[in-house]
Amino acid sequence: MREIVAFFFLIQWTTSDSSSLGIVKHEIPNEWFENHKSNPSPLHELTAELSESQTSLIIRWSINIDSSIRSVIGTWITLSRESDSHYRCQYQPPFTSERINLTGQEQLWFSFTVPNVSVCPSTSYYISAYNIPTPSDGANEEYEKKTRTAEVQWNADIYSVLHGDKIVVRFNTSLVADRHTIVLTNSTHLLLKPVGGKGECKVEKCEVELEYMEYMGPCEDLKIWIKPHFKDCQKASESEAQKVNCPNRSALDIGVGCVLALLFVLLCCCIMCQSFRWVRGSRRAASVRVLLVYPAVDSVFQRSVMLLADSLQSRGGVCVVIDMWERGSLAEQGPLRWLNTQADLSERVLLISPPQHSHTGNKVCVSCQHQCIWVTLKNL
Repeated sequence: MREIVAFFFLIQWTTSDSSSLGIVKHEIPNEWFENHKSNPSPLHELTAELSESQTSLIIRWSINIDSSIRSVIGTWITLSRESDSHYRCQYQPPFTSERINLTGQEQLWFSFTVPNVSVCPSTSYYISAYNIPTPSDGANEEYEKKTRTAEVQWNADIYSVLHGDKIVVRFNTSLVADRHTIVLTNSTHLLLKPVGGKGECKVEKCEVELEYMEYMGPCEDLKIWIKPHFKDCQKASESEAQKVNCPNRSALDIGVGCVLALLFVLLCCCIMCQSFRWVRGSRRAASVRVLLVYPAVDSVFQRSVMLLADSLQSRGGVCVVIDMWERGSLAEQGPLRWLNTQADLSERVLLISPPQHSHTGNKVCVSCQHQCIWVTLKNL
């Protein structure tokens, strides 16, 4: 049994004389071993609440205003966890004092705060309280009121996801934890990335980035473990775990592959189109337009002209245009005038005359000024 000597402020929730605002801690009372003519009625509505933000315990109770109120000397409170702490609360001025005006009141509420208590997860405090002096048979179950604090539960709500070469971890911190340790493990349960420190997660919602390396293995095998550490708690706290969320790599890879394949096909088509245009343009630039002119003599001569045109066309780089003329038209215009009219149609003019029955044989006359070739065909 541990005795604590302290001074507490009493809070009265209903209207009463302000002089009753005081509570004093004393040693174990002698009233436990004495008989009294009258005893106060039991206290009511005993509650206790742990304050995580202030690491304190708030105890509240009420006392009914009845005929036994004047016999209340104090209230005895026992706080139990690993060891017991006892508090004797003495009201000053006492209820026996005539200075306290209780007219028209039915109930008084009181509360006080026990500071610097250990707020540990999955741990609760047991509180018992009763008014003194106790009845002659002691503080039985009907007279002594008991309650317990709710266990402190830590909802980590861990969320972790892989973004590129970073693993983003978000979780709820424990308000009473001194620090948190974040551990990244793979399927072999090896310790890969411990992260801790007091200054990292002092807000309610914490976000930490971990570096992801290839040696850690596939993302699907990674798991995040978060463990809070409590300074004054003897029992080790349990860790919360959550698997790392991995993006759908198969669908992503298929989509990227399709896009790359489409881009490759489009690139090939562009290259082929550009090559075709270049070849076509180069052919057009290098080809020579030749006007093949011949008179209408007979079918044999015309067939010979066609064979000559096919031969020139098949050599490449030559574009052959065939035209028919009459000697009379050429004689009327004159050779030079007629050539000038044909200059816009072709770069070269090839005039073919029918065979001349003379002893001169094959005769070729080239006009250097207009690039004209006079050809006399025989025995084609």
